Parts: sequence; C-alpha cells; structure tokens
Amino acid sequence: MSDPRKFDSEIAVDAHDRWIFRETEITQEDILKYFRANLHQNEKGVYIENVFGELKENGYLAIHGFPCHITKVISEDSKLQFHADDGKVFSFSEIEIYQTPNGSIIGVGPLQDKIKYRFNWNAATDFAEFIVEEESKSFLKIGDIYMEIPLYSERTEVPLPADYT
Repeated sequence: MSDPRKFDSEIAVDAHDRWIFRETEITQEDILKYFRANLHQNEKGVYIENVFGELKENGYLAIHGFPCHITKVISEDSKLQFHADDGKVFSFSEIEIYQTPNGSIIGVGPLQDKIKYRFNWNAATDFAEFIVEEESKSFLKIGDIYMEIPLYSERTEVPLPADYT
C-alpha cells in the first residue's frame, strides 16, 4: 500500500464536543461512529484514517473539546471496564483517569494520548460510586485501591497541523 494522502479534513471537534464540518454540525450517528473508530494520531496531530482498497488517506482535524466519550462503566468483581463510543473497551489498568480544572472526569488511553475521553452523564453516574471527596480533592476507591485522581493540567486541545493552517 502506498503512503497515505494527507490533508485538512475541514472537520473540527468544538468545545462542546460537536463534530463540525465547514460550520455545519455532523449529527448522523453512523458517520460519527465511523470517524471515532478511525481516529489516529501521530507527531503532527489527530486524523481520521480512511482506506479504500489500495488507497489510504489521513484527514487531519482540530480538536477543541473531546472527540470520544466513555459511555458506560461496568464493575464486576472489583474490576472496572470503561466502554467508549469509539468501540473501545478499556480496563482500569489500561486508561489513565484525571479530573479537569472544571471538575470533569476524563480518560486518556494507553496508546493515543492526544485523543482524550470525557465521561458522559451516564458513565459519570456509574463511576461516581468509586469517587470519594475529601476536602478539595477527589480519590478513587476500587477494591483495595485508594488513590488521588490527579488534576489534568496539560492542554486537551489538539490543533490542526501547521502544514494545513
């Protein structure tokens, strides 16, 4: 297979997690599911990978919010699974959990740290039983594990690569 064609997809994920193409929100769930499932990253940024037979293309996008979400948290035998809307399932040991300065809980996957996951309302509700608030700090209590949820102080935004701005 030849090197992928690389370009600005003209898609952005806004601060409210909406996927926008040329100022129009993308609302078709099957398209959003495809985009989320095919998100990748490299040193330049985040892109949607499309493969058509022998042709591969990488459409870069700008991320101002969170392109993917944890939608369900399942607890079984003191073990947690985090289900995401990109089709991935993470165990507790495979995802890093953080709290943002505004109090949101987010997850950062093991291999693609530029693609961050915000917990949706249902997942946050499921996960709340494992969160303990003490003074101004939040802690996770899962079985024998008791640890502070670190504050995520890095940028969550991923700009469009300089090649395409």
